[in-house]
Amino acid sequence: MPSLGAVAARLPTPVKQAIKDRLYPDLLPEGETAPEFQLQSWDGKWHRMRKQWSILVFYPADDTPGCTAQLQEFQQHYDELKELGCEVYAINPAEAPSHQAFAEKYGFEFPILTDRGGSVARRFKASIPLGFKPRVIRTVYLVNPDRKIRLANRGAPSVAAIVRSIKALQQATKQGM
Repeated sequence: MPSLGAVAARLPTPVKQAIKDRLYPDLLPEGETAPEFQLQSWDGKWHRMRKQWSILVFYPADDTPGCTAQLQEFQQHYDELKELGCEVYAINPAEAPSHQAFAEKYGFEFPILTDRGGSVARRFKASIPLGFKPRVIRTVYLVNPDRKIRLANRGAPSVAAIVRSIKALQQATKQGM
C-alpha cells in the first residue's frame, strides 16, 4: 500500500492547492503584533524577539532537502541581514541534538530554536494538527522592531527579496512614512 506522501505527490497541482487552502490556517496578517515567544537554541541559550528586525523561519524538519536549501539561502545572506540589524530565527520542534548536528553540518550561524510541542508554531499559524503532533508548515515572517508583522509568506520566499523589503521599510521609516 502506498504511503500518504506518495499518494499526495501524484495529485494534480490544483487539487494539492485546494487541499492546502482548506487545511492550512490563514497567516497572521501584516500589521498585526507578532506573538511573544521564548525558545531555547541547541547551545542552551534562550531567545526572544528583541527590539530589532526579526525573520522567523518555521520549517518542517532538520537536514531535509527543502529545509536545508531554504536555511542555506538565509545563511548566504546572514552577514547582510545582520548589517541591517536583523536576526534570523529558524524554528522547529526537533530537539537540541538534531539542531546541533544540522547547524554544524551546514555552518548555520543563526539560532535554530526548539519549539517543543509546537506552541509557537501554532500561535504563528505555522502548523496543522496531524495525529499526536503538529506538522510545521514552511512559513516565514518578517517582524519590525515594534513587533509588527511586515511580511508573512508560506513556502520559501527569496531571501534577496526579503533583504530588499527590509531596506525599503527601513528607508520608509526614516522618512516618516
